[in-house]
Amino acid sequence: MVDITVELCKELELLRDSISSDVVAVAWIDQGDSYFRWRYVTGCRSERYRRISFKSGYGVAGTAIRLGRTVTANPLVPGASRLRQECALMLAEQLHSAVAIPLHDDSTPLPQGVLLVGNRSARIFLPQELAMTEEVARQIECMRHSEQAR
Repeated sequence: MVDITVELCKELELLRDSISSDVVAVAWIDQGDSYFRWRYVTGCRSERYRRISFKSGYGVAGTAIRLGRTVTANPLVPGASRLRQECALMLAEQLHSAVAIPLHDDSTPLPQGVLLVGNRSARIFLPQELAMTEEVARQIECMRHSEQAR
């Protein structure tokens, strides 16, 4: 039996290397309140992410959760500066471009988490990179589902 933490961290590292991103992170909603917290992170320069929590609707990650779809923040997207300023992880890690994909759970139609991929330099994520990131998000959902089924 493989530990989900080890398997998930391997997937995040592989994604980070595959699309040449600087940070890949997964946040889950805390049971008992409506805040999301970063649980699995690779590529961070500090441990500040451990103290970061956010609500649905704020920043690139919160907006992806609220809308239930992929949200991109890069220099060509109108409002990207606001999305960056509202995302504490992007500020803490000095990320200028990011993609956030909501993570769903079978128990509720609302997203219960988010996968964020970010870069410290301004960049545009290519369609094949977005597709790869969305595939990893689906794998994370499956891992989470199988963990909860145990």
